[in-house]
Amino acid sequence: MIDINNIKHKRIFCFGCSFTGGLGTWADLLKRHFGDYPREDFYIPKDQPERVYNFGKAGAGNYYIFNKIVETSLQYNFTKDDLILIEWSGVLREDRYKDGEWHCHGNVTNNPEYSKALLRDWFLDIEGMIKRDYSYIHAIQKMLKAGNIDYEMFSMNGVSRYDPANMYVDNREGEAVTNLINLYKNTLDELHPSMFKIVFGDETIWPQHRLVLGETYGDIHPAPIEHLDYLEKIFKARKLSTFR
Repeated sequence: MIDINNIKHKRIFCFGCSFTGGLGTWADLLKRHFGDYPREDFYIPKDQPERVYNFGKAGAGNYYIFNKIVETSLQYNFTKDDLILIEWSGVLREDRYKDGEWHCHGNVTNNPEYSKALLRDWFLDIEGMIKRDYSYIHAIQKMLKAGNIDYEMFSMNGVSRYDPANMYVDNREGEAVTNLINLYKNTLDELHPSMFKIVFGDETIWPQHRLVLGETYGDIHPAPIEHLDYLEKIFKARKLSTFR
């Protein structure tokens, strides 16, 4: 396991969804911890090379994350001096690249643009979504290991088939899903406990109190202090003194 307090890597690359992208996330805190944000104005001088690169994107699914890792590995030429940190998203997401940009709209089961008929006939297939995403995770693990590149992987909500809104999905495991979980057991065992598990205590649904806060403040995501606690717990880190 990586010692987050004593990282010797020259560059750190972070990938994920909204639990990674934006201000106050675990990846953003790492940027601050390693000096990418000078305290006086939070601006990175042009002559100061970045150490932490954050490629998280709100609403992203695992297709976007997989593609972004592969493209970034070629663009930046990953080496043994790099550390790759990946927060895989939920399997019930659908990404597409169209007209020169990524369109990532999150969980298809609670996207108002998708009717129940469209979900049933076109988008929603639990077994198919798991087949797709588990193969992405497995392929990235193999790619990074083959390149002797250090990495750590975790997830938003356990790379599960669960619908956090409990709207359309039967969360019980069927035989096909169980067989896939068993097939990819060694792959999935490499992932740290999910952010839902550590922060919310449950991988199957958004906590009710969090939804109430969302209605009040417009955001149901973990707060910066929760991201910090997550970093410290999964990496068994000493208190990250930059923030404590």
